[in-house]
Parts: sequence; C-alpha cells; structure tokens
Amino acid sequence: MKIDTTALADAFATNAAGTKKSGNSDFGALLKTAQSKQSATAAELEKYVQMTPAQRMTQAMMKKLGITQEEFDAMSPDQQASVTAKIAEMIKQEMSQQAAGNQGTSAATLF
Repeated sequence: MKIDTTALADAFATNAAGTKKSGNSDFGALLKTAQSKQSATAAELEKYVQMTPAQRMTQAMMKKLGITQEEFDAMSPDQQASVTAKIAEMIKQEMSQQAAGNQGTSAATLF
C-alpha cells in the first residue's frame, strides 16, 4: 500500500499544465484536489488497518495472482473455491519457507 504524501505537489503539477488562473481561487483548487487525494488515501489506510492479519495475507496473495477483490467477488462459487485453495497452498508454502529459514538461523546461533 502506498501512502501519497505529495498530494499537494501532484495537484499543483496537474493544474500547472492546464489553464492558469490568478489569485486565491487557483490555490484553493489545488488545495481541494490535494485534500481529496489525501482523504482517499486515508480511507484506504483505515480500511487496511482494520483488516485482520489473515485478511491482509489473503489480499497479498490475491495481488500476487493478479486478482482484485472485485474480480474475486464476480467469480462463480467454483472459481472462488479454486482461487481460495490456491491462496491456501501459497500461504502454506510461504509459512514452511519461513519456518525453514528460522530453523537455519536458530541452528546457526547454537554453534
């Protein structure tokens, strides 16, 4: 997840290419654009923070598969079951790789 900390600069760059206005109305438009971008980013972050670790991991695996939540929701139940099984397998593989890495690290620190 990317948090946009340069929303005002982006808004300025966007409006600088367009028509030029004078006075506070130009800055007001820039500020409003930046605030709307910031609000969207804040809402996205809030949604992510409220997810459980399992939901975050599932979302990450869906991203690796190139599937959005909307695409998943539009799938048939059979397709959803297939994707869910694939995600479960990916999570198992990742956890076993992490466990193997941790065992190697633990063994190395004993000697």
